[in-house]
Amino acid sequence: MKSSNNTTPDALLDEGHGKPIVCGGCELLCEDLTTQSIQSGTGCVLADNWFAHGELQPESMIDEKNTPLTEAIGMAAERLLSAKRPLITGLVSTTIDTIQIACALAERTHAAIDANASETSILTAPTAVRVGDVTADFEELRDRADLAIFWGCDPIADSPRFIERFIQPVPHNGVRRTISIGPTPALPPSSHDLHFPVAENQLVSLARIVQAQVEQKATNRPSGALESIADQLKKSIDTAHCIGFISTTTEQTGLVSWSLSHLIRSLAHQKPSFGIRLNAGTATGGGNCAGASTVCTWRFGSPGAIPYASIAGSEFLPAEADAQRLIERNEVDCMLIIGRIPSRIEDLLTRSPQPKTVIHVSDTFPLSQHKNSIRLGCASLSHSTEGGMLRSDGRLISLQPFATSQQPSIQKVLNDLLDQVAVKTRRRSTP
Repeated sequence: MKSSNNTTPDALLDEGHGKPIVCGGCELLCEDLTTQSIQSGTGCVLADNWFAHGELQPESMIDEKNTPLTEAIGMAAERLLSAKRPLITGLVSTTIDTIQIACALAERTHAAIDANASETSILTAPTAVRVGDVTADFEELRDRADLAIFWGCDPIADSPRFIERFIQPVPHNGVRRTISIGPTPALPPSSHDLHFPVAENQLVSLARIVQAQVEQKATNRPSGALESIADQLKKSIDTAHCIGFISTTTEQTGLVSWSLSHLIRSLAHQKPSFGIRLNAGTATGGGNCAGASTVCTWRFGSPGAIPYASIAGSEFLPAEADAQRLIERNEVDCMLIIGRIPSRIEDLLTRSPQPKTVIHVSDTFPLSQHKNSIRLGCASLSHSTEGGMLRSDGRLISLQPFATSQQPSIQKVLNDLLDQVAVKTRRRSTP
């Protein structure tokens, strides 16, 4: 049975009653949800939001008027090719196949491309920060680490089900302790769950003190309060068999990540130790940040912040050519947003003083009251899309569609747009 344009999410869920499904709302890409739990609420804000936006308004539009999809695709191709500097962004709520098509479109139109990930908005970026990183997947943290240290992050805000799935299960050795370093405790304090309040501007210094203790070196500038915390951390580390550090990618300088990487690397010479970074899922609009970064890296040599896409080699300009700064500086006149609109991008477009052509390929509502826009409607990303997403720890997760749709898939819509761009490019080059 195919869903009609006015099919409600609850009706769609009935069609896949009892099937396991994957949530693409954040980087955890949870595979343990079912349609029954979604109908009554999953208990996760990001998952409920992900499944609530299924084909709410699938019609295609040009300048706020309903239009056949083929006509909208043709106009979108014209505006992309006529733009002085287009930008392709979004991406993280779509599949790896879709992102590959987006990269081909970026090459064809000489567009900037950036998935609006937090890491490409800082100068150090992941290339410098992660050199020599010791990492593991989420399941290794769950099964092996008897000490989990949350370093300056709030996992409940970044990935709401992380603690439930990867901290609360009992590890193979039977006991797990946690330590929270930062302003917010990850878990309520107890004999097994400690919290040390440390300001963000002291996280780098604390990491260096602990590293010096691990390497049995003297610290240059001892601090009484930090030294005391470092001593307690070192005692917990000494009694642990395997340590997992959980941090975030949202800090703006990259120095916290850099210093923590050095600490983990030093510690890993003595016992099993690794780091896991959590992205800010609430700000990106989807969980395929790693997929977007990986596809762009393999194709262009950079994870994002690419000013002009070229398979022959592209510049990597973090904190310079990321989507947010290009929009803020009004350097792009046409935007192709693929998938759900990240909140930061929507806010910027709402406040932008200069008009831009906005082409949006998605299953959700278009930008409200935004003129000079084109909407290309597609099948539900959460209910009807098939394909793979890449979890941030490198594990490939396959979406499980549980409802059919009369709308074309986002992959088909983008393929048709790519074909139209190619046809119009040939016509323009023909004498």
